[in-house]
Parts: sequence; C-alpha cells; structure tokens
Amino acid sequence: MSRIYFALGIVFVAFALIAAASAKCPASGCGGGGNWEASAQAFLNSDVPLVGINQIDLAKNSSFKAGNEVENTVQNGTDDTSAPTAQTDYVQPAYRSDLFIRGDLLKSLPTVSSSELILDVSNTYAPGEAHIRGAIHIPSKSFLYGNGTLRPVSEVAEILGNAGVSSDDSIVVYSDAFRSGEATFVLWLLRYLGHEDVKALDGGLDDWTAASLPLETKGNSRNSTNYTFRLLPELLADYEYVKSGTPQTVDARTFQEFGKERLPQAFFIGTDSVLEGGKVKAGDQLNDTFAKLDSDRKIVVYSTDFYNSSLVWYALQLMGFDSRIYSWQDWQDHRKGEIYEIK
Repeated sequence: MSRIYFALGIVFVAFALIAAASAKCPASGCGGGGNWEASAQAFLNSDVPLVGINQIDLAKNSSFKAGNEVENTVQNGTDDTSAPTAQTDYVQPAYRSDLFIRGDLLKSLPTVSSSELILDVSNTYAPGEAHIRGAIHIPSKSFLYGNGTLRPVSEVAEILGNAGVSSDDSIVVYSDAFRSGEATFVLWLLRYLGHEDVKALDGGLDDWTAASLPLETKGNSRNSTNYTFRLLPELLADYEYVKSGTPQTVDARTFQEFGKERLPQAFFIGTDSVLEGGKVKAGDQLNDTFAKLDSDRKIVVYSTDFYNSSLVWYALQLMGFDSRIYSWQDWQDHRKGEIYEIK
C-alpha cells in the first residue's frame, strides 16, 4: 500500500510541475499574445524549466506557429498549431557576453529586444517554416557568387537595401545553427561594410527554439531603402599583404587539407577548435586555443569558404585579436602552382 501512495505522490508532483511550467509559458511558445518581448523576459526570469516541451523539432515544421505575428508580416502563413514533442532538453538562456574581451559582438538570448532588426541568414530556410518573431530573411549565399567568391560591395549594399536594411539599424544576425558559419560570415560582411551595431545571436535558432522563445511562420518585410557603406578594408586581406609575411596566418580548413598544403608558417585552428555545444567556446577556453598566437601581431584567417574562416575570425575578434579574412582560392590564383606543399 505504501508503494501505491508513493507512486500517487510522484504523479501528483509531476502534474504540479507541468502546471507550473504551463503557467510560465504556453506550449506554443512564450509571447503568445500582446508584447512578445515582455512575455519572453517573464519566461527568462522564471526558475521553472519547461519540462516535456521542445521546439527544436517544431522549428522546421511548416504547420507550427508560436504566438501572434508581428505587425509588419506580409506573406501568408498558417494558423495551425502542432502538438509539442515530449522532450526534456530545455536550454537555459545565459548571459555570456561578459566572458569575452569583445563581448559587444555577441548577443545573448535574454537581451534580444524588439527594437533591434533580427536578420535570419539561414540558407536552408523555406517559406512557412518557423523563425524568430519579427525576423526578416536574407540567405547568406545571396552575398556570394556560385563559386563562393564575394559579390561586389555595391551588389551587397543593394541586396541589403532592397530588404529594408539600413546602415543605422541595430542588427542581430542568426542562422539555424551557429556552427554553420552563416551568421558569422554575414556579421563579418556587415562589419566590412562599416556597419557598427551588429551582433551574432549566441547559439542561433537552435538555442532560441530550445528555450521556447517566440517563433512565427509568416514572412516579414520592410520597405526598401538605400544602404550606405563605409568600407573597413583592414577586415579583408589581399595577396600582397599575406605574401609580405607581416601577419600571422591561421588555416581554418580541415586538418586533412592543412596537412596536404598550406600557407608558409600557418597555424591550424579548425572550426571545431572554437566551438562547443553548438556555440562559440567561452573566453577561458579560447585563451587556450589561441595560446600559440602572438597577441601583438595581426592575424589573417583563410579557408576555402567564408563560413569556416568567419567562425575562427569571429572567435579571434571576441578575444580582442586584430584579425581579418583571406581567401585560399585567391592565394592559389596568384601563386599558380607555387603553393607550399608538405613533402
């Protein structure tokens, strides 16, 4: 009989916890109505985790919608709501910007404001899929040619302006998964254009949905504008600068590629070296990763694509290094067979 009472007690406690969690945040996600920012903050300030609700699997479900759409939505969406998936991988949003020397480049989940322009740069996003409430979508590949080279800055500025992005906007950029490098590439590109107020969302959409923060399925748009840029050329290295031997060079390709051929005196720091759990490592861990680098010398990060190089560049920026990006293809084009090879 005591076992029966004990089992009934467990059931009662479980129902009590579920009820408490539901009181903090509905199954469809926080911010179900009214001011989503206020409701999101209420959730973040609570100490009751959402047990049994996971939005990660729902984020790619076109029938999922969390809360009301923002006022500037223009595309048709669905009002259907899917049942939540029973999971227990709740993510507690954290403030991590103070873990880095340049924490102003990182946007913690609890600090996202409705006054900021949220830019979704995921290449895999499709109309009707869930995204952060109020975000506008510009795939990061829009800024690149098919061969992975960067489009002229005039074309980049036109793309941004057509999407309603202004150089005066305070921008939070994210992609489905932070490890993809899509968000850090666009952050680097905006910084290269001279955009001052731009940050990458810590953990990307993965962490946002895992924390049950506001999502929507309708698309958003802004009126087109003129995006004005003021280039910071020091963020993009050229062949002559790299050839001079002035900067330290960091290879962000795979270790197999590094072992086959690389720039002279290059250090290998792959993307896995700067990531942990789908996010950029904390500052103390990055100190260990970058211990072999001279903090008094400028650094050039190169790779076969901007995504990998931007992830390592971003981690270096967070730790206060003077870093810039270079293209491995450009080195090959100039050297024409004179690339340093391991024999």
